[in-house]
Amino acid sequence: MATELENGPVTVVTETVERLSPTLVRVGLGGPGLPGLDSLGVPDEALVLRFPGAEVGRWYTVRRWEPARLTVDIVLHPGGVGGEWAARARVGDELGITHRNSWFRRPEGARWQLLLGDVTALPAIGRIVEESADRLPTTVLVEVPDREDAQELPGAQVRWMHTAGLGRTPSRLDELVRGAQLPPGPGYVYVAGEASATRAVRRYLRRELGLPAGSYGVVGYWRAESEKWFARVAETGTDTAAIYAEELDAGGDPEDVRARYEERLATLGL
Repeated sequence: MATELENGPVTVVTETVERLSPTLVRVGLGGPGLPGLDSLGVPDEALVLRFPGAEVGRWYTVRRWEPARLTVDIVLHPGGVGGEWAARARVGDELGITHRNSWFRRPEGARWQLLLGDVTALPAIGRIVEESADRLPTTVLVEVPDREDAQELPGAQVRWMHTAGLGRTPSRLDELVRGAQLPPGPGYVYVAGEASATRAVRRYLRRELGLPAGSYGVVGYWRAESEKWFARVAETGTDTAAIYAEELDAGGDPEDVRARYEERLATLGL
């Protein structure tokens, strides 16, 4: 569950801006507020960045955490608050940090890991590989909108799938996961990307493969045609937060909770 910073929002300052690829910009953040903010110690740790002039913040994974400095990779896409800021970001820009969270829950007994996602998952995947691929067999499957978005991920077996117009054309994460061969023995499958695509992947892992609870984690980072989706939510009068809270109160593994929540949304056409 997302948690607010105990002492309120922290202001950070843009120290570096680097164009990594056609789709990604890497931003280094520092400032007086960071020394009092410790890393969560989880490779997919994320925080909410509030950009200048924006009333609502957006979630971003911390690609790298160093003393008094953190690195964030931001996807460039039209209409996105963070992407539009990153396209014109300058050293000295001030941002706010308001919330933190993480979703990566690899069991201690895992003998391998499969990391699957679209380009928005690359920061988390890159950090997971960097921190654990030297001691745990790691397979990475990533969907990117441009072939030049591919990155070096030393220590992992990597397959890149190019999907031009990602966000305007359907994601192919379901195709990627169905083509994957899971190694024998206990492992962990981590999936992050577009919400409807990750919903399909969760259904496959849960229902068709029958993976046990705790052996996989699936996160919907963003939603294609989000304006239409939110319009549908408003039209139906659906309280998505209340539905999730009800499923959370019902108990069960986090993936069970998310699966039940998404099944209820599906019955409402969401």
